[in-house]
Amino acid sequence: KVWDKFGIVGSKMIGYWSPNIPITTDNKEVLSTVFQKEGKTMVAIASWAANDSNVKLNIDWKKLGLDARKVKIHAPYINGFQEEKTFEITESIPVKKNQGWLLIIE
Repeated sequence: KVWDKFGIVGSKMIGYWSPNIPITTDNKEVLSTVFQKEGKTMVAIASWAANDSNVKLNIDWKKLGLDARKVKIHAPYINGFQEEKTFEITESIPVKKNQGWLLIIE
């Protein structure tokens, strides 16, 4: 299970529809759902855009309880879903239409 593998068991899910979501994207057609746990967060981003996109994450570090100067954003390898990749916190993330990423922020 993805949650077990990435240490997200026991996390609090905050859906894209929540007004309190701590991570959004700069594209209204690329949505995020957050699985928050102390010291670690997983964010699932998914595209409903008509074309491939590049998005930046809008992160409320205070709501996450994480220090932006100390974290990394890592996309772990998931067979048949995504390649392994690390992103800088200010980097644009390429998202293919009808696809997405599972990102670990810790």
